[in-house]
Amino acid sequence: MTMRARVFIDYWNFQLNWNEHADDARCDWLALPGVLLEAVSRLLRCDGLDCCGTHIYASVDPGNENLLSWLETFLNRQAGFHVAMARLIRRHRGLHCASCGTEVDQCPECGEPFTMSSCKGLTTTMVCDLLSLRNEDAYDVPVIVSSDSELQPAVRHLVSRGVRVIHAGWRDSGGDLAREAWACVDLEQLIPDLIRA
Repeated sequence: MTMRARVFIDYWNFQLNWNEHADDARCDWLALPGVLLEAVSRLLRCDGLDCCGTHIYASVDPGNENLLSWLETFLNRQAGFHVAMARLIRRHRGLHCASCGTEVDQCPECGEPFTMSSCKGLTTTMVCDLLSLRNEDAYDVPVIVSSDSELQPAVRHLVSRGVRVIHAGWRDSGGDLAREAWACVDLEQLIPDLIRA
């Protein structure tokens, strides 16, 4: 019997690390689930995994129309892809010197105000999907692409129930989550197979 897998991707965690490690190459997002599951199949020493879905969690600045359009009208419409989005909120925020207490509201070089971005609910959505889909018997193997330590309790719970949780991460981040997982895949090794032609 073929095992069923689902891929859960923290969009910004993956994309920002990709930008840092892939030397300006563009990622083939449509190939990502297949490349990941091929690596996981080798890890599990099985003949293959049936991909039951790819879930992507992305915070989006409402002003970034290109990303919003790509996520909503392209990626979310691909077979097996499910995109959960949350609005990114930017707030004006000054910086305080820990030594003298001086507050600086804008960049001394360009004059732009300092802002803080926040997004609520995406990690919770990912945790709910991980647990509820497992409870519905909608996968055998979850593949988590994130370094968010807030996912640790959910991963620990699933592993304690005998679920083979696979962490797909970058070498220099996500160590806490990797330690909770059943096994890990190194995303840096997969870069050549993911570069968009």
